[in-house]
Amino acid sequence: MSRSRVVLADPDASPPAYPWGSAPDYLFTRGQLHALGLRPGRQPVQGLVLWNSRRGGRPRIDGHRYAELFDIRLAWRGIQMTPGRARALKRALDARMTCPRCHLNRGYVPSQRLGVCNVCAAELGIAA
Repeated sequence: MSRSRVVLADPDASPPAYPWGSAPDYLFTRGQLHALGLRPGRQPVQGLVLWNSRRGGRPRIDGHRYAELFDIRLAWRGIQMTPGRARALKRALDARMTCPRCHLNRGYVPSQRLGVCNVCAAELGIAA
C-alpha cells in the first residue's frame, strides 16, 4: 500500500516551495495572470506550489506536481490582439495550412513527415 507524501513549505529554497493553497497572496500562476490580462514579463520564477497527484502527468519534482508562481506586482500587461496582428496571424496560419504541391489550403497543417497534404500523399502513394 503506497502512502501519499506530505508536501512541506520551504520558503528558504530557491525558488521557495509552498504546499497547495498556502502560497502568499501576491503569487499567481501563469494561468491566473492570463485570466487577469497579465503576463509574467521578464521576472524569474518567484516560487513553486507543489501537490500530490495520483493522476500522473508532468511537470514533477520528487514525485510531486508543481506550478510556477510569479509576483503579480512585477507582472506586465498582456499583449493585445490588434486588427493588424489578427490579419498577420491569419496569413501565417493560412500559409502553414497550404500544401506545397497542390497549393490548396486544406484546413489542416500537412504532416512534416509526408511533406504534402493527405490527398497529394495518396496520389503519390506515400503511406500515411
